[in-house]
Parts: sequence; structure tokens; C-alpha cells
Amino acid sequence: MNARALAAFPIISVIIPCRNEEAAIGGVIDRLKAQTPSGSELEVIVVDDASTDRTIAVAEAAGARVLALPARPGGGNPAAARNRGAAISRGDPIIFLDSDCTPHEGWLQALLAEHAKGYEVVGGSLGLPDGLSFSARCDYYCGWYHVHPRRRAASVLHHPPCNLSVRRDVFRATKGYVEQQPIAYAHEELEWQADVLAKGGRIFFQPQAVVDHHNRPGFGNLLRRNYRWGYSALPSKISTGTARFAFLYEHPRLLVLASFPLALASTAYILGCWIKARMFEPVLMAPAMLLARLAYSAGMAAGGLFWLRKPEERAFEHRPRWE
Repeated sequence: MNARALAAFPIISVIIPCRNEEAAIGGVIDRLKAQTPSGSELEVIVVDDASTDRTIAVAEAAGARVLALPARPGGGNPAAARNRGAAISRGDPIIFLDSDCTPHEGWLQALLAEHAKGYEVVGGSLGLPDGLSFSARCDYYCGWYHVHPRRRAASVLHHPPCNLSVRRDVFRATKGYVEQQPIAYAHEELEWQADVLAKGGRIFFQPQAVVDHHNRPGFGNLLRRNYRWGYSALPSKISTGTARFAFLYEHPRLLVLASFPLALASTAYILGCWIKARMFEPVLMAPAMLLARLAYSAGMAAGGLFWLRKPEERAFEHRPRWE
């Protein structure tokens, strides 16, 4: 990208929600700072979500601005952390990066290049780092089959928040990430991204903006994460219309009834996505992936039944965190 295009980004903000990441956060910040474009200021904001280790000290020593959030009943809330970080940021664009994501060389330039072309929201890809355990690799394959580095660049309906950039004014014109449960920590980005699309904005997936995603190990984590995603699927996807198979969500009761048979179909679909990308290890993990999708189905059935029985829970009203 030429100097004239870079001049449009004098301050760039990177928001990192973080909780107990003292071992990794310093290295992530160092990699970010190494990619600062000439003539630009890179503002790194670590939003510490009640860590009990030395995360704050390590982040400050690496040169980040740290916003410490108070402890909450039930644990952390990455959606709230992202909103708080965006509220105090100064840059344009605002880039959201998870603390377990390590940027590749050229990551930042790839994001900025798409913004320079006029895209309001740009999402990067999630790569598979070396050394992950079997369960962590299975978690990666279950979650990131649409946003890996081998997929082609294209406009998309939505993009996960762990590697995501948005123009400042565009984001601040939305309500931000949904902080209420059960949406928060699962599909918290769908509402504001649907708002961007409704206003004529575009979301672009750029696979060259790569970060390695260090999925957590353990089959318990794998099953809990898929259950959580399933539990919030109906209230988040029906209200926003951002699901890839949106027609399924037009019939929520039928979807709840068919949630367990659909586990087989979704497992086959995920495996098909990886085979198309010429990655065959997921085929060997098919039994574990099916268990994960059954956990997703259990979450969809439980969350869907609760949502259908509680009409008042269908609206997740919240104010912009920068007002």
C-alpha cells in the first residue's frame, strides 16, 4: 500500500480483551508494534477482564494502554471489554484482536489495504499454529471452517470478532457488541454487523490478514464452547438475519425439533469445507467433531426452547457504550 493510502490512517487502534494471559500478551503486543506503518501511530488498548495473574503488568511493560474492568458475577465478558476499549480509543480503524491470536507479518497492512478500497468492515483469517493438542486442533476445525487462510477473499454477511477491523464512525453508529447473555461470548458481533449491512456498508473477508488462533485444549472446553454457540444461535441469528442458511431460522420450532439430526448434516458440511480446502486431518477427527456438533445441537435445543417460551427475552436492548 502506498504512502498516500497510509496517510488516511494516522492513528490505528487495536483493542485486545484479555483475561489471565500473562504468558502471551507481551509477545502479541510486540508483534503488533513491529507492524506499525511509517507515519502512523498504533494505539494498543488491552482491556483486562479481572485477571488474577500479571497480565496488566506485562501489557503495560510492553507499551500497551491498559483498561482494567472490575470482576463480574459469572466471569468475564469479552463483548463488554471490546465495547469499553472502543469507547476510549482514538484511532480509525478500530481493530479487535483476541489475546490468543498471534498476527503474521503483513497482517495489519492487509486489513488497511481493504479499508483503503472503501470497505467499512474487514475480517482477517484464523490460521492453525503448530504444536496444538489434538483437542485444540479439533476445536479449531469445528469453529473456523469459514475463515481460514485458504478461503478466497469475498464479501461476507458477518465475521467473528477475534480478527476484525471496522472504520471508527461506522462502528460508533451502531450499538456495539451485545453484552447480554446468552448472546455475549458467542454471537455478540451479529447485531452491529447486521446494522452495518442494513445501512449499505460492506463486510469483506481478506484471508491474507492472518493471525494464528491458539485454541484452548481439552474436550470439555470443546463441548462447552459448542454448547454455548448453540444456546445463543436462535436469538442472535433470527433477530439479525445474518445466518448463512437464513431460511432455516425462519422456522425456529422446526429447527429446535430437528437440532439433533442436523448435527450429522453440519458435521458433514464442516468436513466438506476442509476437504475443499485440501485439509484432510479433520476427516480423522470426524467422531470428535460429531460430538462437538451434538453439543451444539443440545445447546440449540435448550436455548431455543427457553427463547420460545420467554418472548420478553427476544429483545436484547442495550445502549451504545460510548454515549
